Amino acid sequence: MIRGAIFDVDGTLLDSMQMWINFGHDFLSYKGIEPPDDIDEIIQYFSLRETCEYFSKNFSLGDADDIEKEVQRVTEEYYFQKVQLKAGVYDLLQKLARAGVKMYIATATYKELIIPALQRNGIFELFEGIVTCPEVGAGKDRPDVFLQAQRALNTKTEETWIFEDARHAIVTAKKSGFPVCAVFDETESSNREEIKDLSDIYAESFEELDVTDF
Repeated sequence: MIRGAIFDVDGTLLDSMQMWINFGHDFLSYKGIEPPDDIDEIIQYFSLRETCEYFSKNFSLGDADDIEKEVQRVTEEYYFQKVQLKAGVYDLLQKLARAGVKMYIATATYKELIIPALQRNGIFELFEGIVTCPEVGAGKDRPDVFLQAQRALNTKTEETWIFEDARHAIVTAKKSGFPVCAVFDETESSNREEIKDLSDIYAESFEELDVTDF
């Protein structure tokens, strides 16, 4: 039985992954640097902080903290004004809330970006809180962000569902003993069959899901 739910944001709650899929190439080009052909593959599973540290170490872009501030600045407009919920998200969250399920967010993206997006789309108040990969100092190839969210919810592992779109995060969640609901995002289409095999529930859209599924 589901008592707690931990949600990823980009590609899961928000239809935002297309902005990030070419982020490395676009950001380096914006900074006047010829990006390596494989830059987006290299940083694909990095947290934003890890990406900024990689840029600082491998390109002449200055301190990681300064890069981080610039990344926030150039992505603010998109999150503050444009990005929308994925189909079916609002209805499922409302159903979970009515069923008494406690919900938390575990994301690789900065709070300063996602909070305005969640507020604008009318779902921010449904969550107990937010924990980010930059805060815990690890990306989702490690379970830290999920475990911190679970501690905040104070729910048992087997009763705490992880909602994710990304293969690497699903692998991490499953290794940590969490049940996983995987929701399709186009950016993970090449991993679709593996994700189906890994997850406890797989859905092409939140519109397919109901509280009774968990």
